[in-house]
Parts: sequence; structure tokens; C-alpha cells
Amino acid sequence: MDRLAILTAALIVGLSTGCLQSETTTRSQAADEPNDPDSMSTIGLKTVIGNAEPIQVSAVGLVYNLDGTGSSPPPGEMRTALENAILKRKGRPKELLDDASRSTSLVIVTAMIPPGSRTGDPLDVTVTLPPGSKTTSLKGGILFPCELQNHEYVGNVREQMTAAGIPNGKVPVSNSTVLAGHKLAVAEGPLVAGVMKSGPKEEPTLNEEEPLQLRVGKVWNGGRVLLDRPYYFLMNDSNPQPRLALVVAERINSVFHTLGDPSGKLADAKVQGRPIVVANVPPAYRLNHSRFLLVSRQVPLAPIAFDHPYRQQLEHDLVRPENALTAAIKLEALGPDSRQALRVGLQSDSPWVRFASAEALAYLGHPDGAKDLAQLAASHPALRSHCLTALASLDDAVSTDQLAELLKHKDPELRYGAFVALRLADPTHEAIQGRRVSETLWLHRVAPDADALVHIASRKKAEIVLFGTGHPLRTPFSFPIGSDFTITAKADEPDITVTRIATKNGEPTAITEKCPADLGNVLIALTKLGGGYSEAVEMVMRAQKAQVLASELAIDTLPRGIPIQQLAQISRNDPDLAKADHEVIRFQRGEVVQAGYDLPSEGEAVKQPPPPPPPVTSLNREPGRLFGPRRDGGDPAEPDNEPAFNREPGRLFGK
Repeated sequence: MDRLAILTAALIVGLSTGCLQSETTTRSQAADEPNDPDSMSTIGLKTVIGNAEPIQVSAVGLVYNLDGTGSSPPPGEMRTALENAILKRKGRPKELLDDASRSTSLVIVTAMIPPGSRTGDPLDVTVTLPPGSKTTSLKGGILFPCELQNHEYVGNVREQMTAAGIPNGKVPVSNSTVLAGHKLAVAEGPLVAGVMKSGPKEEPTLNEEEPLQLRVGKVWNGGRVLLDRPYYFLMNDSNPQPRLALVVAERINSVFHTLGDPSGKLADAKVQGRPIVVANVPPAYRLNHSRFLLVSRQVPLAPIAFDHPYRQQLEHDLVRPENALTAAIKLEALGPDSRQALRVGLQSDSPWVRFASAEALAYLGHPDGAKDLAQLAASHPALRSHCLTALASLDDAVSTDQLAELLKHKDPELRYGAFVALRLADPTHEAIQGRRVSETLWLHRVAPDADALVHIASRKKAEIVLFGTGHPLRTPFSFPIGSDFTITAKADEPDITVTRIATKNGEPTAITEKCPADLGNVLIALTKLGGGYSEAVEMVMRAQKAQVLASELAIDTLPRGIPIQQLAQISRNDPDLAKADHEVIRFQRGEVVQAGYDLPSEGEAVKQPPPPPPPVTSLNREPGRLFGPRRDGGDPAEPDNEPAFNREPGRLFGK
């Protein structure tokens, strides 16, 4: 085997397993006082978290079904790679790539596989055009099935092999040579092409000069993961013993077994080489992986009896607002036996205590605090994202009923947040039923007895949600939609006319569809004539700008919150949540940085939340390098601005 093959093999082994080097070092929790519960020996004191970074995967792909806007790719490495991929699927490369009707285009396909993923999990896929492409638009395109791989530079592999003590000698290959790894995901499906511009205060608006950026697209949930990516608990002792890994695995399985897979086995200890524990996320934490890691690191290495002083101290701390959040998480780490103590916390007058108790109960699978979570979500913006995520994680009719009620609330953020939470909790729930009116658009009509609200989602899903019954449009008006459609309403006519200019027999022909002057009906008529998500969004935005939309409009109003560790610190000086509710407003349009996997100690001062990140557009115009970040000394890496790829996997509403 030549040395390049050795380098490639080393890369595949390292990257396909998630790279043990991507460990998240966590703070050791030394006891602040002799009686502090932190003095208990826990999994967090003996381990660090590994395999906790996303893996970027990419491929050269083919988009077809374009309406004369595609192009034939020039000869080169990308074209050769695409031809081989088409041949693998029994296709005819030349006919597809050199189509005279310009209905195809070579594209770059990228996605992020988050840590904790399981085989079959969906991925959001970004589709962009390579530099120099003559394709003018990806609108209406469909991504041909493609296989996504991880990639790495030879120089980076050499560095990793050298650090591991593996001799690699002098290989006549440049450090900038790119090596392909394993096939880690597949992707296909219809593209959503076109984005809204980010305007003042990061509010999405139409760009009048260039309403839709049609050279970049998304395939929401268009990818599928092909391997499990469990988390690693790595022993942090200088001379780790295999027995410790076995103890950690047994304790994780013992505490979380009722919340896990039918087999009841979530964690396995691996003792080959450096002892590690490989752990999958229990279904109860599927929407909040960080919560699982945080709680699991608080699990004591030895079982805790009902009369143990440690448990009694936590029960005492739970009813104190300044300690409630940390105490509840530690009680959660003791397992379902903590239910009775947490139920006591639901009787408290303090919102901190009720929230901490109800949230811990939800992740333990008990709906006792579901009503409290719904009430706290409505009353306190600082707790909203955590409450909705906890309700969505509960597999119980009580929680879904509470979410259905929140659809009627006046706050747009809470209403759409409840809608998303309910869809994740029970996609078939009658309160959120919708219809796919085109390949790229879902239309939902919900909460018929609530106030009218139109919500547009430009991230994660191509959907428009109509809250309430009836969304009339004020007539008269007339405006274009894209380059093919016109919507016209006359003052003396009850119906609206949607017109599309199509080409038939080489001649432009007008095709019309009439419907009542209601937004929902107009959107359906638009899709009947071939319109999709981008046309529907433009129609709503133009209607609002022309002041003909009678309903309130909201865009991407998912709640965002403060990490639970930050809330735990704020609670020490904020008994009524006034400060916390004020602080969370700063993050309504941003993502809070990762807070780690440990609780704050008693001695840590209250810290101010970090500043919000720079503004981002709904679809990243620079979605990232095809083959990962550049090496030192190269060109600067493109900024990672894509909001759809959450680096804290499973967190539904941000941190």
C-alpha cells in the first residue's frame, strides 16, 4: 500500500467516526463548600465530551427540471465527478449535462451532520453554483440523488498522523490535495430557490432590485444520515482504567433506561485503546441534546438512596429560587425516583421553582407540570423556548393539548413557537393539519377561532401558516409576482384574477385562475398555475407593502432564549424574572453561544449574556467551502453564517 493510501485510510477512520480530537473540555466541578452537592463524585468529574462537533459533507450534484435557466458545465474535475455519479445510477451523463433545452445544471451540494445524529435522520441541504457557472436560476429545479462525503486536506491528515505518533514519511503529494472520506449522507428533492433580503433590524424584506436570489437553494429535510453519531464520554484521568468506563456506561443506562430505546441500553463502554463510553441520546431528549449531556454529567457514579443527604440537600435547594434550576437538573440526573420531590416544586409561588420542577419532570416523562410550562411560556419570554421544547419532548396528550391552546395566544412568537413544537410532538395532530399545495410549499390553516395572523417561515421549512379564519385582501390592487405572474383585483368584482404568462407553441399565452379575495385562496390559485414557495412569499410581502393585507404578518418568529446555565446565574439576583425577560429580548434575532455542558458553581458571579452575532440572511449566500475550512496560510475561510445548521443539535428554539 503506498503512503497516500495510508493517509487516506487514516483520514477515513478518523473523520468517519467523528474525530476523537473534537473533544469538548469541560470545567471540573470542585466543591465550593463541604456540604455543597457539587462535592458528589459524578460522571462530569471523570469525563469530557467528545464527538460533539458537526461534520460537513459535500458533493458535486445535478439539478434538473430547470425552465431554460441551466447550463452545460465545462470539462474539469467537477464535471468528471458528476459524470461518474450519473453513470453509477445508470444515467446518461452527456444527455443530461449537455441538454439543449438548458434544463440541467452542475451544482455544489453541502450539508452538516450534527453530533448525536441517528441513521435516517433528515438533513437540510444547501445547493449553490460553482464559480463561473452560467446557470441563471435554480428556480423549479430538482436535485438528482447524490452521495455526500466528508473531505480533508492531505496536510491536515499529516498533522493528525504526526500528533498520533504515526510515521508518514515523505509522500510526493501536496498538502493542499483534497482527500475524500466516507459516504455519510444522501440527498435529493425539489429545491426552494430564492431568499428574502435582511433589512433594518434584521427584518426580512423584499429586495426590489433583486427580489429573489435564485442562484442558491435549499432542500429542506432533503438529506438522510447514513450512520449513527453517538456522543463520547472520554475518561479524563492521566491513566484511565477500563473499569471506570464500565461504571459510567452502567450509570447512564441505569438512570436513563426508562427514557431510552426498547432495549434499554443507551451507552456502551469501549475499552480498546483509550477507554470511552459511546452514548446515544434517549428519545426523551431528542429535541434537546445539550440537556441530555448536561444532565448525564450530573449523574453520580454511585446510586443515591432516598434518605441520602445528597438527595435531601437537593430537595431543600429546589424550593429556593436562587438554587432551583441547578437542583432540579441534579434531581433529574438521579432518575425517575425524583418525581415526588419535583412535584412539590410545582406548588411554589416562585416562577423559577415551578419552571425548574416542571421542565425536569417533562424530560423524565411525567406530564405533571405541562400546564405550568404552558403558563410560564405565555408569561415569561426568557423561559419560552425552554418551556416549548420541554412540552414538545413529552409523549403525552396533556402536553399536546396545552400546545394547541397556545396557538390562540395573541403573541405571534408564542403562537408560531407552539405550532412548531406541536408539529414535532405529533405531526398528525388535528390542530396543525395542512396541505402541500406545491412541491415546495406547505399551507396550514390553524386556530380558526383565534385572531388572524399570517406567518412566513424562511428557515427550516417552506411553509406559510394562516392563524384564524379568513384573511381578506382589500381591493382594488394589481402587482406582478416574479416575471411570470400578475395578481389583479378590481373594485367592482368579488374575485381576484391570478394570471401567468406561459409559452405555448412558441408563443406567450396568458393562463388565468379566479378565486375569492382571501389570501389562502389566492395562494392556492397561484400554485395551481405553477407557482411555488418563492412566488407565495413574494405575493404576501407585496400585499403587505401595498397595504391590502388585512391580517398581521410575522416572519420567522421562533422563540429564542438564554442557555439554562445563564438562567441559573441570573436567578440568583432576579426573583421575579424581570431581568431575564428583558435580557432575552436582545437575542430574539440571534443565536446565543454554546454554554458548555456543566452547571455554574455557587461561587461564579452572575455573567452578562454575550453580545448577539452579526446579522445573517435567511439563506447563506456563502454556504461554506466544499471541502471544509482552509489550512493556515491559505485564503480566509468563508464565514459560517448559516442559521439553519444548529451547532447545538436538537435544541428546537435556540438557546
